[in-house]
Amino acid sequence: MKELYLDKNGFGFEHDIYNDVREIVYATSKPEDVIAYLKASHWRFEHELIPRIEQNFLGLIKLTPNSKSLPIILNLFMKFQVSLKVHMDVEERITFPAFLNNSIPAKSANENSHSHEDQEPFLSEIIALLKKSKYASNPFCQLLIQRIENFDLELKKHAWIEEKIINS
Repeated sequence: MKELYLDKNGFGFEHDIYNDVREIVYATSKPEDVIAYLKASHWRFEHELIPRIEQNFLGLIKLTPNSKSLPIILNLFMKFQVSLKVHMDVEERITFPAFLNNSIPAKSANENSHSHEDQEPFLSEIIALLKKSKYASNPFCQLLIQRIENFDLELKKHAWIEEKIINS
C-alpha cells in the first residue's frame, strides 16, 4: 500500500513510486513546463518504449514459433497501444490546451474524454499472462516482462501527474 507524504512545501506525494516525480512536477510552478514534460513522456512512450516492447515480443515469438499464447498476448498489447495513442491524442488536443488556457476546467475535458482507470488493467494483465506462460523462465521473456513492468511504472507516474496537477 502506498503512503501519502507531505514535502516541505506541503505538496502530497506517494512515496513508493512517485518520489522522483514530485521533484519534476513541483520544481516548477509553470504549467507550460508540466505540459512539456507530459508531452515528452508521450513521445517517449510512442517512439521508444512501445517499439522496444514490440521488438521484444516479436523476438520471443521468433524464438518460440510453436507458441500459441505469445501472439495472443502481443495482440492484447497492440490493443493497449491503440487505446493509449487515442488517449494521448485526446490529452494533447483537448486536455492540455484547456489546462494552459484556463478556458474550461481541464478536469471536465479529461473526464469526459477518457480515464486512466480504463488503461491500467491492460499492462497488468499482460504481465500476469507472461508470468504464467511456459516461457516465463526464458531470459528473453524475463526481459520483456521487465520492460513492460518499467513501462507500467512510467505510465503510473505520468497518470499521477495528470490527475494531481492537471485535474486538480
